[in-house]
Amino acid sequence: MRVLIYGCGQLAANTVRELAGGGDEIMVLGKERGLLEPLGDYSGVSVLLLTEPAMQNYRLDAGIDQVGAFLALSEDDHENLLLSQIARNMFNVRRVVCRVENPQLQLMYAAMGLNVIGYATGLLQDIRQVVDTG
Repeated sequence: MRVLIYGCGQLAANTVRELAGGGDEIMVLGKERGLLEPLGDYSGVSVLLLTEPAMQNYRLDAGIDQVGAFLALSEDDHENLLLSQIARNMFNVRRVVCRVENPQLQLMYAAMGLNVIGYATGLLQDIRQVVDTG
């Protein structure tokens, strides 16, 4: 499967390490050259340095119209939300995952059907599990 990842921070790097070499074709888009370039050393991973992530030509250059999954994993909630919605609604990407750390935004966008992940999401799931089983 072709996977497009936006972001090159720790979560994206961990995701690339997990997926690399597993037969997936991975493209990582990022704005920080020093964090992005080492990710291109993994098998099956290519990288694309961005200057303006919201511009559509970068997404097209990365092949967003042909990916099986789009993962917005940067540390910017608003960019992640915008790019995830574009991937899902404009390019019809079926599997979209969006990292959002703001708890209010997590709840709002999850209620709208977006696959949202984040630190608070995990905490809420843990709390809900304790309450439901306790």
